[in-house]
Amino acid sequence: MLKKLFLLSTLIVLIAPTFSSATQKPYIISGFDDVLRQAENTGLVKSAIKMFEQDKTFSGMPELYTGVSATENNTKFTLVSATSIWFTNRVDEFLTDAHFPARRLYLRDWVTEWSIEDFKISHIQDIIKEKPNRQFIVIFDNSDPSLVMAETIHTNFPDKVLEVYLRQTIQKTLPASAHPFFTAFDIALNEYRNERLSLPELKTVAAAVIKENQTENLFPSYALCPKDYDPCQSAEGEASSVCAQVKDHVQALCKTRY
Repeated sequence: MLKKLFLLSTLIVLIAPTFSSATQKPYIISGFDDVLRQAENTGLVKSAIKMFEQDKTFSGMPELYTGVSATENNTKFTLVSATSIWFTNRVDEFLTDAHFPARRLYLRDWVTEWSIEDFKISHIQDIIKEKPNRQFIVIFDNSDPSLVMAETIHTNFPDKVLEVYLRQTIQKTLPASAHPFFTAFDIALNEYRNERLSLPELKTVAAAVIKENQTENLFPSYALCPKDYDPCQSAEGEASSVCAQVKDHVQALCKTRY
């Protein structure tokens, strides 16, 4: 009996460091428009009108942010957005109402911060530098400033930034440093593959996407709706069956638009 206990304790000691390292959660740095909420940003007039409509988040994103990110100083993620600082309270209230976890906000001062690229890159660099013992994933849309940002932070922080995820709002070729996504489940599946997200957490994100029957809550009218959506090529085991359900649901929704 003592011999068995000794062998078991030795096995736990050998396994524990590897498990802890593999499952350590990163900290999220996130965009806002076209990442966490639906926003009509194809023109100034439409954007102004949209500000008076009810905000809606993309289905699955609150669940994703809750599961993926580790807590750091009582926050789960930091939001960096070119949205004006005039809307700080509205952004914070929207995120609370949509059940996003605790966060820190960096919005742009349109008077002094003219360049969107410089604004995003500067704040992201500051966030990474102030957390020297953490690793990060970055989630933005695939706007031109975000493409520049993806290349810059990949070059400057190759060991700190695990992934740069860019939402394919419109079809674009992304730099090799960026990982495209269409739904929250795409990010969840990749984080699960990398052992930073558990199977129950993956299923939670999947359930939020599958129960969504309004196409607009996954793909707004101005955004690409991928009728050939298929993130499941490398999914294995139980994750494969979950992924198949998400794939079929998203494809069915997108086919109704065409």
